[in-house]
Amino acid sequence: MSPKPNGNSLDSKIEYAGALPNQDAVSAPAGPPLPLTSTFGNPTPAGMFAFAGTMLLMALYNLGAGGVHVSNVLVGMLVFAGGIAQFMVAMWEIARGNTLFATCFLSFSTFWLSYAAVLIPSFGVMEAYKDSPEELPKALGLYLFVWFITIFLHLPAVIGKSHMFTVLLSFASLAVLMLSCGMYTEIKTLSIVGNSLLLVVCSLAYYIGLAGLLASDPGSVFTLPLF
Repeated sequence: MSPKPNGNSLDSKIEYAGALPNQDAVSAPAGPPLPLTSTFGNPTPAGMFAFAGTMLLMALYNLGAGGVHVSNVLVGMLVFAGGIAQFMVAMWEIARGNTLFATCFLSFSTFWLSYAAVLIPSFGVMEAYKDSPEELPKALGLYLFVWFITIFLHLPAVIGKSHMFTVLLSFASLAVLMLSCGMYTEIKTLSIVGNSLLLVVCSLAYYIGLAGLLASDPGSVFTLPLF
């Protein structure tokens, strides 16, 4: 006589709320995972405000506003607003799949951080030219010329997509080119023109940032058009 199955035996049937499980459902292969719903907000306004604020302060100092000639206060803006904040915005844009804006913000983030390194004494950049100060303007001019090329190469990606960004990058490229030529040749007029163009760039950046912020908030009392 064969023994009766034990209740704890692997051969015993397992009941789910008194009903047997659906064997077909258990053996059916799992379908593809459901896509995750993105809840990311729009980081572009924060990036534009950080960009505009840093550039505005730099332009004002370079133009001698308020009689300020020691511009080390700018270092804080370069590191935190221009560098870290725009780096975070760039990573945010990557997460949203926006490669164009991510590239723009990451490029300017590295520009501001590298410029801060020039001004921070512990990096020793200025100190390195103590014995040959005549080389410093040339070196800075070449540095700015490289960044002119970098900014200019962003233009083909925005032409036809956003008129305002096209204008902004066009003025930014021209401004950096003027600053580069002014620094390299030590012609003050070119530097004044370049810094004046930066004020135009700041105005456009503030406008784009505000327009994006208002468009992102459904409760805004008014909106600004973006072309």
